[in-house]
Amino acid sequence: MSDAAPTIDGAEAERHATNLELFLDLVFVFAVTQIASMISLHPSAGGTARAFVVALLVWWQWSQFTWAGSAIDLQSMARTRVLVLALIPVTLLMTIAIPEAYHDTAIWFAGAYFGVQMLVLGMQGAFALVDAVTRPAFVRYASFAIVAPALVLLGAFFHGHVREGLWAAAACTNLFAGLRAAKGEWVINPVHFAERHALFVIIALGEVLVAAGASAADIGLDRRTVLAIIVAVAVACMLWWAYFAFIPEVGEYRLREATGAERGVLARDLYTFGHFPLVFGLVLYAVVVKHLVPHPNGHLSWDDRWLLGLSVTFFVGGLLIIQYRVVRRLAPERLIAIPVAAGLCALGNVLPALVVVAAVAVTYSVMTAITWHRYRANRLVPAR
Repeated sequence: MSDAAPTIDGAEAERHATNLELFLDLVFVFAVTQIASMISLHPSAGGTARAFVVALLVWWQWSQFTWAGSAIDLQSMARTRVLVLALIPVTLLMTIAIPEAYHDTAIWFAGAYFGVQMLVLGMQGAFALVDAVTRPAFVRYASFAIVAPALVLLGAFFHGHVREGLWAAAACTNLFAGLRAAKGEWVINPVHFAERHALFVIIALGEVLVAAGASAADIGLDRRTVLAIIVAVAVACMLWWAYFAFIPEVGEYRLREATGAERGVLARDLYTFGHFPLVFGLVLYAVVVKHLVPHPNGHLSWDDRWLLGLSVTFFVGGLLIIQYRVVRRLAPERLIAIPVAAGLCALGNVLPALVVVAAVAVTYSVMTAITWHRYRANRLVPAR
């Protein structure tokens, strides 16, 4: 196949995720597990905030691969294929270092993060810079995006709040770089872009199932453990429905409709910005499941109750962000679901743990059923 740079028009050909990208995603499967472990080790507000920053940095790295892969078929060209394969072990080193990234493994995390980000950015730039249409947006983005990995690397040589501050600044710099690039055009394949993000949601949902299964395998099965698994996975099923009933179809359709610079802005808002709260909410819920399944009796601890409430806030908040970006309105049932879940978590000191989690599953199911009924009545996407 040709090594020619892709064009804006060429982005319209339907293209799906490649085997190479799926192989790369296996590293990020482990990254999701490691971030969940990081929160589980330090479930306080401070520990969760630190994990949030690391999760945002890792999400941005995966997004960097995804934006590049939407513009370039990474598998079809020898140079990109070799580069991605060479980066996989380095990315794995970064993920291994995640749980103790603020302590003993900081230099491993930061060094690997810096190297991977710079090389992927360079790979993307090698194609974007040769096209006069895409060059301005990439220059605006890269002029700030190269600062973030440098801040991460710098932070590894400090300790305590200085490291935390530098890494938070790096995450903010990435976000600002994304905002800064909004006025230009990017090569985005709607099918590929929507599919890649849906696959990452599956990765995060998979972490919930792994957390339930691994916890049960460690302690063995009995009636209470089986009940805990059923309740925990029921929530995961409702989360699957809440996402896959709407987002993949609507997101791909809206990307197809958008043209020029509007497509890049929409891709950024719906996916790079809008999907992170969904994924982080799923990670938080996986942490709760890790604690629930081995200890199904009694009440949820304070840490688990606050993480469960935060999980609902992030996940439903992500749905609201995406919905508002698409139709400029917010579903009342989604707005109500957040305080309802918060109330259930607040009552977790008197209600049994399984009752609280089961009630959250019911809340998700009622919320999604109402939204689904409205969606079917006012369908944005033509029926296939």
